[in-house]
Amino acid sequence: MIKLKIDGKEIEAKEGSTVLEAALAAGIYIPNLCYHPELPPIGSCRLCVVEIEGRRGGVPTASEAQILLDGTGEMIKVDSASVVSAELDAS
Repeated sequence: MIKLKIDGKEIEAKEGSTVLEAALAAGIYIPNLCYHPELPPIGSCRLCVVEIEGRRGGVPTASEAQILLDGTGEMIKVDSASVVSAELDAS
C-alpha cells in the first residue's frame, strides 16, 4: 500500500491505482463523468482535474494520474485555485 494525502486527509492506496480510484476507495468524492472502472482512463471530460504537488505539466485528471511509488506521500488537492481555473477553462 502507498500513503498519500488528498486535501489533507491521509489515505492508503493500492499500487498501480489512479488518484481517482484511490480517492473513491477511501470515500473521498472527486467529481467525474467519463470514468468507468472497466474501461481505460481517458480523462476527456476534464471534470476530475486535481493538483498534484511537485508534478509538472499542468493539472492532470484524477482518472489518468497514476500514484507514484517513490514513497514521498504525494499531496493531492481537489479544490485549489489551479484546479478551479482548469475546470473553468474546460467548460
